[in-house]
Amino acid sequence: MFVLVGQALAQTASNCNETDPNQFFALINAPVQSYIAPLDRNGSNLLSENEIFIQKSRHYFAEFKDFPPVTISMERFASVTENNPTALENFESKITVLGPNCNRLNMYRSRLVGSFTAPFEEIMELVELGLRTDNEAIIQFSTTQLTPQEIDFEKLIAILSNDLALDENVVNSMISESLRDQFLPQGGKINLNSMSEMALLGFSSMGGLVDSKVGQIYVFIPKSVNGINNMQETAVLTSDARLYNIAGFDHGIASKVLSRLGVRTTVVQISEIATEKFGNCKIDLAGKWMQVVSGKKVRSCPFMELVQVMLNEKSYIGTYDYKFQAVVFDEISKIMESKNM
Repeated sequence: MFVLVGQALAQTASNCNETDPNQFFALINAPVQSYIAPLDRNGSNLLSENEIFIQKSRHYFAEFKDFPPVTISMERFASVTENNPTALENFESKITVLGPNCNRLNMYRSRLVGSFTAPFEEIMELVELGLRTDNEAIIQFSTTQLTPQEIDFEKLIAILSNDLALDENVVNSMISESLRDQFLPQGGKINLNSMSEMALLGFSSMGGLVDSKVGQIYVFIPKSVNGINNMQETAVLTSDARLYNIAGFDHGIASKVLSRLGVRTTVVQISEIATEKFGNCKIDLAGKWMQVVSGKKVRSCPFMELVQVMLNEKSYIGTYDYKFQAVVFDEISKIMESKNM
């Protein structure tokens, strides 16, 4: 989950009015006549399962007609039904559950009913609550009946930068088997570096949209990883001239997911970095990055930092990579020039 785990749900409970718990417990503990399904002489049901449910619903509707309706929080719903999914089935005519944005949810056959929009963080928190309490009704409601609210591009970047803050089980619950097969080898386990990208896939599959003028991003990756810190962040340039550093960025999956969200991704492979201030980096004959600063050679390269310097200086013109990716770099030049306008 995000750093704000639980805060959205807590805010819902504090801003919305849950009925006095004593009134709720008075309802579910009220001494009323129990429904008994009709049986034949052999003790078998005379009615179908659906007919029994309808008859039972009418029975308890009449039994509780004089009781005032009650509203409970999602946490209370999860707690009461944790070990018994049908615990509130007889009281469905009298109970509503507080959902996202204070929406009141009805119940039908122990399922939560209603379709709403909600912040993506809150949807994930609801999924986590459902998983923690083994509550299929909450998981099903969160993943199929809620649509994530639009996010801006800054929020998208924040999600992509938070692999470690996400819960694998929550992300898994938001992705269908067909999508898993498309994006993961043989529908396998999600790698840690791909967690945020798969979370965004879940966001997209649930109908989430990005409210942004960014139509394209450029992702700069090294041609070789030898000589580069394996914890190195990835440099990303947007079509409106913003530069970002993203940790643990899986550009392969991200490209496909961002395309679904309307953001085209161009991967720019770098084998040489040239800067005016901090020297150059290039790959030596052994395939390892080497930095040259004031004539001194260092067998390593601060790749991401120097790529950003090179972009700002536009000192990539004349490099080996520019020769073979001139069209892409010319587009990058236009973007960087617009930054200074």
